[in-house]
Amino acid sequence: MNAKKATRKALLWGALFTLNMMLITLAHIFDLIEQPVPLILMAINFVLLVPMVRAARGAQEVKGAMSPALRNYNRRVLITMTLYMVAMIGGGNLYHRIEEGSPLLWLLAIAPLLPLMGMIWTMYRYYVEETDEYLRYRAVTGSLVGLMLVLVVGTVWGFLEMYGLVPHIWNWWVFPVWAIGLAIGTCWPRGDRLEAEG
Repeated sequence: MNAKKATRKALLWGALFTLNMMLITLAHIFDLIEQPVPLILMAINFVLLVPMVRAARGAQEVKGAMSPALRNYNRRVLITMTLYMVAMIGGGNLYHRIEEGSPLLWLLAIAPLLPLMGMIWTMYRYYVEETDEYLRYRAVTGSLVGLMLVLVVGTVWGFLEMYGLVPHIWNWWVFPVWAIGLAIGTCWPRGDRLEAEG
């Protein structure tokens, strides 16, 4: 499989996963579906992570862009993302069953933060461990694209909400939107490596 085909395959799986998550989230925000349906649909959608990760790894290997540090990073990210989703979806399904004001609600609310902090640590470790300057540059660029997406989406939604055009949403959306931007910024095909080497 050539590099372009491998990249297209990875982008297709990533786009399918992202589009499904966005549609599920919007359907829930606009009260088209009610709990626990959104959480169940999100959990089912996470099955797409398996072919998406495999395709992305295959694309990186075909391009010769798979370093030992990147291999470790991918493994750690998959573990922390799985733990994050289990904590988020599990908590979302359990909190209706726990008495209001119970200390258990604090545990449910804090549980997703631990894998989230693991994800941040994973990124830091990757920046420290990666010896290939170009791969580190792509990772930093991806982080900045993720930050840009969060700033734009958050600001636009904030103004729309202020004028009563869209409903209020919980702030946990920040991390998934940032992760989507990270993936787009890291995986987007571009010829800057060739230009840098030329």
